[in-house]
Amino acid sequence: MRLLGSRPAAVSQAGAPESGTSGAPAGRVPAARALVPWAMWALGALCYLTAMFHRMSLSVAGLTAQERFDIDATGLAAFSVVQLTLYALLQVPVGIGNDRYGPRVLLVGGTALMAAGSVVFALATAYPAAMAGRALIGAGDACLFVSVLRITRNWFPGHRYAFVAALTGMIGGLGQIIATSPLAALLDAQGWTNAFLVASVVTVVVLAVTAAALRESPQQRDGAAECDGAADRDGVVAEPAERVRAEPAERLRDTLRLTWRSPGVRHALVTHFVLMGSFVSFTAVLGQPYLVAAHGLSGGAAAGLVTVVVLGFVGSSTGAGQLASRRPQVRGRLVLGAGTLVVCGGAALVVLPAGATVATLLPALVALGVGGGVSMLAFDLARSASPAHRAGVASGLANMGGFTFAVVSQLGAGLAIDGLLAAGVAPAGAHRYAFGIPLVLAMAGLAGMVRLRGYAGTAPPPGSSPEPVVSAMVPAGR
Repeated sequence: MRLLGSRPAAVSQAGAPESGTSGAPAGRVPAARALVPWAMWALGALCYLTAMFHRMSLSVAGLTAQERFDIDATGLAAFSVVQLTLYALLQVPVGIGNDRYGPRVLLVGGTALMAAGSVVFALATAYPAAMAGRALIGAGDACLFVSVLRITRNWFPGHRYAFVAALTGMIGGLGQIIATSPLAALLDAQGWTNAFLVASVVTVVVLAVTAAALRESPQQRDGAAECDGAADRDGVVAEPAERVRAEPAERLRDTLRLTWRSPGVRHALVTHFVLMGSFVSFTAVLGQPYLVAAHGLSGGAAAGLVTVVVLGFVGSSTGAGQLASRRPQVRGRLVLGAGTLVVCGGAALVVLPAGATVATLLPALVALGVGGGVSMLAFDLARSASPAHRAGVASGLANMGGFTFAVVSQLGAGLAIDGLLAAGVAPAGAHRYAFGIPLVLAMAGLAGMVRLRGYAGTAPPPGSSPEPVVSAMVPAGR
């Protein structure tokens, strides 16, 4: 019987266990064990990369989809709205499932749903069938990111969480990059059906590898009841999934209520709302038609600029994660600065005159990408603001923020574009004015970030809410 958070048996500098532990050749077992957390994380991150490809595939296929299914801007936006609405609505159930049942079943099930949805989308020739495919993809996608975060929390110590979570975002960014210029080239070469069937086959391969190899926690890997946590090479213990799920027998409504009452969790939600919402609104559907209609770019050039936005995401997510891991006290200021940058970039998309040059557009697009990358800190802020047994719900609530923004902004922009065109406004003006909708949402969210900035990453003080008293002792017999 050991206390929660107690340190494992000491390891000598040579790498061999001290007396009382089983031995193996010096350095070999510790080195191999140090790679296992990264291998398990990599499997989850690979699923997430696949999800980000599917989520963003309409970023360069939007105009092709309009021709294939004979739809207007509202119909195109509805693809993303349905997909992201399912995603947002499922975040809290997925968080609860992670806390209570573990992430493996959700990762495998979610990837299976995406594979099925991708096949339906590839073969669809009518709008309702294509919408059903996007709905399956959205439901599967919803299961993945929070589950990868739970695997990260199970396998890595707390001081590495921000970096590994940001690295997960970077891997997802690679999936988005594949969904820009490379997908555009594949669509030109192979056509709609073959291009998306290739994506389906890759998804099935990822599903098979993950189902065969993924272990969600050190206990599942070792099958050793005496192992209380996974230690990194510095001897810091990660939180095992079995104990996180077993700690308090808390009623679901209490879990939801107490998580929402944490101002730190609400700060994480509004941070994700502004930063990820602005990024997704542009890259998922609206960006390519905006660049083509408002500024006269070719489809290929527009796809290239969407890629630039995603590259900004990839670079900033990694940099922000490294900085937050070393200096967690700067997280609040960092996300507030990124929110201000995103609002400025969104304003530029509205006020820049039609036919703006690529050089003029680049600062605004990079601002959206950088903001999207910094949004990954929302999950570290949510982790810091909630106890371990509510980590999945806190991450799910935070993750709802950006995708609620994206649903509202994309549907609103699509309706605005069609309404303005019907009123006789030129396409260039209609697409520019429609970006006022995400701008207003971002400004409202930034005001919330300012109001809650003092709670960034902070848990409620003891006694401020009716928390259940939980023993720190591991039950006898473990």
